[in-house]
Amino acid sequence: MAVKREHDIQYFSSLLSILSLPFYDVAALTKLELINRSKFEGATLFARKLKINLRIGWKDELYKPQFPIYQQIKYTLDPSTNTAKCKLVYRPVKVMDQIPQMPMKQNFLENMVLWCYDSDAHEAVIVFKDDQENFRMLDPMWIINMSASDINKLFHHDIFYEDKDTYQAL
Repeated sequence: MAVKREHDIQYFSSLLSILSLPFYDVAALTKLELINRSKFEGATLFARKLKINLRIGWKDELYKPQFPIYQQIKYTLDPSTNTAKCKLVYRPVKVMDQIPQMPMKQNFLENMVLWCYDSDAHEAVIVFKDDQENFRMLDPMWIINMSASDINKLFHHDIFYEDKDTYQAL
């Protein structure tokens, strides 16, 4: 499971490990559209369950995200209330330590027509001729698993993108 951000991708080992994110982050994710390329029905049900739990106030303990813990700062007092100052502490998010690398087919870009940046899904799309299914690249790190001839082919074809996506596409 992956959560794509503006500048990076967070990989999680399971759907429930997404709940190690802070509550406000999970709430923001529920408002976004789920892109489920693998057609895994569990991911769709999980997203629906999160939306319901957000609406009812995170009552279900199994689907409750991380909330902060108040921790007293030693030897400090708030002068106006004369009480100890506190800070909010979150536990570390349970993301994967290593990026999972997708096994790539080798030398599969012979029929490539072009590649472009899809601003709706924030992915690079490689378009083939002869009704071959398009290849969508979620993570740019997948390029390192391609063969040298495939990388050369991508290098010699300019990526198409809209003007508003210049920063992301390049």
